[in-house]
Amino acid sequence: MTGSTRRRLKEGLEFGLIAGLILATLEIAGAVAMGARPVTPLRMAASVVLGHAAFAETAIGRSLVVGAMVHSLLSAVFGVVYGAFAAQLPVELQTNRGKQVWLGLCFGAALWLVNFQIAAVLFYPWFLKTPPLLQLPMHALFFGLPLTLMYSAAERRFPRQAKANASNHRARWPIT
Repeated sequence: MTGSTRRRLKEGLEFGLIAGLILATLEIAGAVAMGARPVTPLRMAASVVLGHAAFAETAIGRSLVVGAMVHSLLSAVFGVVYGAFAAQLPVELQTNRGKQVWLGLCFGAALWLVNFQIAAVLFYPWFLKTPPLLQLPMHALFFGLPLTLMYSAAERRFPRQAKANASNHRARWPIT
C-alpha cells in the first residue's frame, strides 16, 4: 500500500467519524422534532447488535453506549470505503469541489439504500418504520456531503503541502 493510499484511508476513517457525528446530531434533532425521544437514533443503532431488545429490555445506558459504538464504527467503515473509492479517481475529480458534492450526495443516498432498503428488509425490519423521505436526504446531506467535502479539501491541500515541503527542502539543501 502506498503512502498516499494509506493517507486517504486514514482520512476516510477520520472524515467518516466526523460525518457520522454530524449525522447523529441531526438525527437526534430530527427525532425530537418529530416527537420521538432523543435517544431513539442511538437505540436504533444499538439494535443492529442487540436486536429489538435495544428498545425496551436493554438498560438505556447500555443501549446508548452500544448505539454510539455501532454508529461510530459504521461511520468509520463507510468513510474508509469512500476513501478507498476516491483514491481510485483521477486527481482532478478528487479535488473538484463541485463534483465531490455530487459524489457525496450519491454516496450518502447509496448508504441509505443499502442500509434502509436492503439490510433493513433482510435483517432489521423495524428500520423500515423510519420515514424514508427524512432518512434519505439526511444521509445524503449530513453524511455523504460533509464526508466528500472534507476529503476534497484535504486532496486540494495535499499537493500544495507536498510542493511547499519540496521547496523548503531545496532551499535548505541546494543542489549544486
